[in-house]
Amino acid sequence: MSDQAVALDDSVLQESGHVCAFFNSRDQEYRVLLPFIQEGFERGEKAVHIVDPEQREDHLHRLQTNGIDVESTMLRKQLEIKHWRDVIRPQLEVRNWEEAYLRGGHFDQDKMLALIEDILNAGRAQQFPLTRLVAQMEWAQQDIPGVKDLVEYEARLNYKLPKYKDLVICVYDCAKFDGGVVMDLLRVHPVAIIGDMLQRNPFYMPPDEFLRELHKDSACSRTEGITAENRRLSKTVRDLVVLSGIPAAWVERDSRQTAEAMADMLLSMLRLAAIHVRLICPGESRADVCRCEDWPEFSRWLEAQQAAGNALVGFGSQPSLQLQTDRGPLSLSVMPIGINSEAGFIAVAAQRPEFPSDGEILLLSVAANQALLSFQNARAGYERKRAEGALLVLKEESDRAAGFEDMIGSSESLQRVLSQITKVAPTHATVLITGETGSGKERVAQAIHKRSLRADQPFITVNCAALPSSLVASELFGHEKGAFTGAHQRRVGRFELAEGGTIFLDEVGDLSADTQIALLRVLQEREFERVGGSHPIPADVRVIAATNSDLQTSVAAGTFREDLFYRLNVFPIEVPPLRQRKEDIPALVSYFIKVYGDKTGKDIQDIDRRSLALLQSYQWPGNIRELQNVIERSVVVSEGSTLSVNENWFSRPSTQPSDSTLNTALLKKEKDLIEAALRESKGRVAGPTGAARKLGIPASTLERRIRTLKIAKYRFRGR
Repeated sequence: MSDQAVALDDSVLQESGHVCAFFNSRDQEYRVLLPFIQEGFERGEKAVHIVDPEQREDHLHRLQTNGIDVESTMLRKQLEIKHWRDVIRPQLEVRNWEEAYLRGGHFDQDKMLALIEDILNAGRAQQFPLTRLVAQMEWAQQDIPGVKDLVEYEARLNYKLPKYKDLVICVYDCAKFDGGVVMDLLRVHPVAIIGDMLQRNPFYMPPDEFLRELHKDSACSRTEGITAENRRLSKTVRDLVVLSGIPAAWVERDSRQTAEAMADMLLSMLRLAAIHVRLICPGESRADVCRCEDWPEFSRWLEAQQAAGNALVGFGSQPSLQLQTDRGPLSLSVMPIGINSEAGFIAVAAQRPEFPSDGEILLLSVAANQALLSFQNARAGYERKRAEGALLVLKEESDRAAGFEDMIGSSESLQRVLSQITKVAPTHATVLITGETGSGKERVAQAIHKRSLRADQPFITVNCAALPSSLVASELFGHEKGAFTGAHQRRVGRFELAEGGTIFLDEVGDLSADTQIALLRVLQEREFERVGGSHPIPADVRVIAATNSDLQTSVAAGTFREDLFYRLNVFPIEVPPLRQRKEDIPALVSYFIKVYGDKTGKDIQDIDRRSLALLQSYQWPGNIRELQNVIERSVVVSEGSTLSVNENWFSRPSTQPSDSTLNTALLKKEKDLIEAALRESKGRVAGPTGAARKLGIPASTLERRIRTLKIAKYRFRGR
């Protein structure tokens, strides 16, 4: 058993509040349950504890030292302490429970069931939201007629509790109940505390089925003792196989936790005097768990065997060994985990001379096989992690060698941006990218996504400025059928398309007030609703926003929400304009010459010095996008292997700040050329007679330029 606090699973408790918990010591019980009890007080719930009267003061002391104000909670009737003798032989001055629990000195199931309902109904009457009843069950070992019916009572309690939302936790000491009783108790509790998890109990049997089997076994035991014993052993084997597959007990546990769970389980089920479990898992230190406090002779024998180098063989060669002690002989056996104990071993001892029986050998064999499976899974996981680590190192080396392939340049201002990208990419932080139009904000967003944990998920781009204000919400969040005129079917929005990945909101400063509110909800609550919808949709999306405007000025002017600005501005990145990184222009020019040379099929090797000087002296108001257009245009008209730029394209002195005159003139000339080609091809772009062939550029490039220049190519058809 683990000593961690119980982790509540509300979905499990909604199905049933009848819980069993097994511990090996009082200290372990309180380490696990005290945080659970504390949580109940913090929620304003009622607590009823049934304890040994000899342990009352110790129980109250443990509550007090855990931060629970015992006196205050008892005064407001939030805490009620009952002796278990109040249950068995009640004191009339406390409550007349004698008729409830005992009838003629016998344990009475019906009266005990009624008492549980009385406690839970009292909590309701006192208007507590919930009652947590924690009962230490050692009283069941008292010499009282009828206590053998305890398991039947626990089964019948499952008929009563479904109408309550309260919790009834029955606490048992593993060392004080034999394996058969433990397994029967597990079968009558829908929920169990296994390790540090409160979860559905895989052994649970519905009360009808359990009681039918209980009565059948009782009848068989009077006439068919051997058959009943075989049935019990077969059932125990089945239960062990099920237990070995419980995720909470074996999965995602380190080797020590697994060894502890296995030792506790076998100690109880096989009624052992001592047990030692060793597990050797790759990537972890060896785990040795020994439960032999009362039998030091067992521990010394095991140490002597290992010191002598004796092989830890199983039952094939030596079915049982005898160890003489002052208290009589111990029957010993060792089960290797793995052919040569490469994954460890299970060594056990019992005071029964017939130990181990065939059934017990089978139980130990199943346990060893399950431990070996855990070993093999751990080894596979360890090797997988090693392989993933190696791939990660190779990827990092590849990234360092390739650099930021989409971010061309070596200027100091660009390096600052690359450093920021490296820092923020592995996180889930929201990023706000600022910079002038055409400076490369989208490339920065793409670089962040490629280096993030979401790199294998979608990267969705939305240009908020290009969408009509009436359609922005529908574009971002989708809409339901009939949400507005023209909404003939449900539409999935960009946030849903980006699920698990990244959404890039370009020109976020142009969002309407209503859309700003919806975006704020996504960032705060991680959910949204489709237009016309009423059900929230979870959003596991990283948001990267960009703007070329001063959002702080917009906040001051009241056109942009201040709370949204702070939500977006978690990690700001400012992209420098091209005129502040002119030393990067030669590298950018070479890159664009290669890109557009390949697209047009032209072998351009260089650019003449005069053109390069012209490009470096220009102020580039349109930044990299303008440079890209100039190089593309120059490649299109180039006829040799050396690129040249027409000086007449620049209508003002290149050393002066530029306005849009030159750019407008160039765009107009380009638009005129494309429209003329479309007119000749009657609106056809591709094909032997298409405009792309006439202009000598790829059809995809022409389509992109048509969209950029907003040319209506369809108006040329049929002319």
